[in-house]
Amino acid sequence: MPNELETLLHPTALYRDFLTSPDLVRAYYPVDYRDAKALATHGAARPYPAERRAAMAAILKRQAEAWGIASASRAALERFERPETLVVVAGQQPGLFGGPLYSLYKAFTAITLAREIERASGTPVVPVYWIASDDHDFEEVHRAWLSDGGAEPELLEIPMDAAPGGVSVERIRLDASVEALHARLASLLPPSEFREDVLAGLRQAYAPGCGFAEAFARWMGGLLAGRGIVLFDPADHEAKRLTLPIFEREIDHAGATSRAAHERGETLTAAGYHAQIARAGNELNLFWHGDRREALRIVEGRFESADGKDSWTPRELRDAVRAHPENASPGVLLRPITQDYLLPTAAYVGGPAEVAYWAQIHAIYPLFDMTPPAITPRAGATLLEGKIAKTIDKLDIDWSSLSGDVEPVITETLRRLLPGDFAERFDRERSQWEASFARLEEAVTAFDPSLRSAVHTSAGRVQHEGRELERKLMHVWKRRQDETVQKIRRAAGHLFPHGGLQERTLSLVGYLARYGPGFLDTLETALTTPGSHALVPLQAPAAGAGMNRPRPAADGAAVPTSAPARGTSEKTR
Repeated sequence: MPNELETLLHPTALYRDFLTSPDLVRAYYPVDYRDAKALATHGAARPYPAERRAAMAAILKRQAEAWGIASASRAALERFERPETLVVVAGQQPGLFGGPLYSLYKAFTAITLAREIERASGTPVVPVYWIASDDHDFEEVHRAWLSDGGAEPELLEIPMDAAPGGVSVERIRLDASVEALHARLASLLPPSEFREDVLAGLRQAYAPGCGFAEAFARWMGGLLAGRGIVLFDPADHEAKRLTLPIFEREIDHAGATSRAAHERGETLTAAGYHAQIARAGNELNLFWHGDRREALRIVEGRFESADGKDSWTPRELRDAVRAHPENASPGVLLRPITQDYLLPTAAYVGGPAEVAYWAQIHAIYPLFDMTPPAITPRAGATLLEGKIAKTIDKLDIDWSSLSGDVEPVITETLRRLLPGDFAERFDRERSQWEASFARLEEAVTAFDPSLRSAVHTSAGRVQHEGRELERKLMHVWKRRQDETVQKIRRAAGHLFPHGGLQERTLSLVGYLARYGPGFLDTLETALTTPGSHALVPLQAPAAGAGMNRPRPAADGAAVPTSAPARGTSEKTR
């Protein structure tokens, strides 16, 4: 496995084998995402009734119109209506200002995979972005970290008290506090020809009174719909009514899905892997949305909300869900079943954690007389801006080495930059010390073998003093090289904010404001290999490459990249 994958992703044994040794995990992932034609064949074998397709097409059209992206979505929606069309699904919770970068990377992976399946099979394939608005973790989505090109990102967030606690994101509406957020964003973005258009697009999408999920759909739809991807919010009331057969069967199963996931988790653990989803077997994989979003559990033949306030017999719960399907939502185990009931899914694109939980979810599909889609790892990227590229190129630093403790990188870099032949001299003298003590050890132990440890102790002291002298020299050199040290720290902070991957922290907004629509073109060109992690150089846009607003479609060819800095062309699997 390429070293960068271990360095950057720290994969679990399950995810590592999924990427590099698929035969070892074939029981959990029966369809290989690398075989585009097989994905089409597998997807086409799954039944998808014409009336369900028509109902979903109507929902997707209505949502696109509500979000102001009907025109950009028209071609993809017309393709979806064709009876043989399959879909590739990627999904994410609706995040502030589009969420972290990997929300965008999932979309591009789905777009490129859909094209590849269609090219290999001749079957029309439409990518679909599943907006997971039923989720209630506002803490996870209420903030965005903005990169202005410097090392330290700036935090933007909607106050937690702006949303009722415990409700799904779909039920949260933006209040006047978002205006202050727009003002702060405007104060942080540096001048550029794209800045005002990005700010205007965000103000239009994330406006007071707008639903949080709706704002996400408007913003991301404006960026992506023209690239062929259809956005879908499953919290839609008609979509919930369409899903009723799945909800009812989950109630009838009375915990069988949780027990199946638990048993599969034990199988995974016995095989040396891990169980991503913990289940005891008494959980119903449904949530009920009253004043709060509450999980449901099984207690002595009844279904109870986790807070203990509500209780139903199986028949009462079925009646409640039939009367108000909008108040029910699937749990993590049932969401994929819901997805593949509503859509003709050929493949699902997910991150490492999602790939892991699918190993358990596969065991649930037989309970619903369904077969799972192929599971595909999303592509990832680290974005490299010009100033940072110059730093790592000039200092001959491997970009991935900055993902961990930066101090050894600083020490090694300054060591290479020492004046004269200090570095070589220390190495040379160290070798001579080692040779001298080796000769002494031979002579002394020939006289008295019991003195061997004394020789080793003396040798260790000399080596220690040598290292101390070198350390002191480096300390003085570091003081003289503060500018170089700061450049390395800035590069590390830019490439790995807060010590982690950019894609898990940074918002796309800062990049879009600095690089314009060409930024999206660059990503679409770079994120072509599922499971890869690419270093993507960003080039300043040509003069006059402005835009009226963040546009949904690419305008011309992708931005060309300059000669790569060290490691620029490397990808990890």
